[in-house]
Amino acid sequence: MLYQRVLTGIIGGAAFLAIVYLGDAWFLGLIGLLGIVGFSELLHMKGYKYYEIPSLAGFLLTETWLVYGTDWLDLTQSSTLLWIVYGFLFMTVVMKNRYAFQDMSHILVGSIYIGLSLHYVVQLRGMEAGLPLFLFVLFVIWGTDIGAYFVGRFVKGPKIWPSISPNKTVSGTIGGLGAAMLVGTAFHALLPDDHPLFQWIILSVVISVAGQVGDFVESGIKRSLDVKDSGSILPGHGGVLDRFDSLLFAAPIAYHLFVLVFHF
Repeated sequence: MLYQRVLTGIIGGAAFLAIVYLGDAWFLGLIGLLGIVGFSELLHMKGYKYYEIPSLAGFLLTETWLVYGTDWLDLTQSSTLLWIVYGFLFMTVVMKNRYAFQDMSHILVGSIYIGLSLHYVVQLRGMEAGLPLFLFVLFVIWGTDIGAYFVGRFVKGPKIWPSISPNKTVSGTIGGLGAAMLVGTAFHALLPDDHPLFQWIILSVVISVAGQVGDFVESGIKRSLDVKDSGSILPGHGGVLDRFDSLLFAAPIAYHLFVLVFHF
């Protein structure tokens, strides 16, 4: 299992990094594809058919959030989002309650969660210093995963949240944060900018914590739906949501920190 996980990580990671480097339409196309696959996994976990109207509306909204963010919602002139909610609720009537309120909430919130989060992934790569900053976020997340896995495996100790993710330990969380800070230290040494080391450490810790929260959220979703993995497209890793759950939470937070707080 570990061999399969490592092999998939190396091959998939190399391909992903190549497209990150290319950027522009290549990167947008990849992230758009990840949005479609991730949303399909969210539907599959609830047993929804992809071709029914609520699911198709969810796919459309996911990609709209991904490409345009919230710019297409002119809330100063009309309650666009409220009309979208009304549309989904009206579908419960048209479809004679085959889709209930909870189902529509799952689809609508899922489209926002996946689509808008991935929008900030695209925004992050599109910044003036987008390539190194995106790689920084990515390596902090990967470093956190690797540090948490190996420290948690060898040190063990008390579980951090067994009702949500029974395999994660306090020692693993600390190990992940330590690895993230090492990544921040390395980027501070490698990148010629005016930001002091403590700012890179703060960024590393916040992004690492955000990524771990995203991991817990995805674990909570799967546990509530009684599924082990969101999908099986990535051998040894599960689905797109299993692999990118940390990035979904970390990217928006990192983007706003870079732009609003540290002015990269």
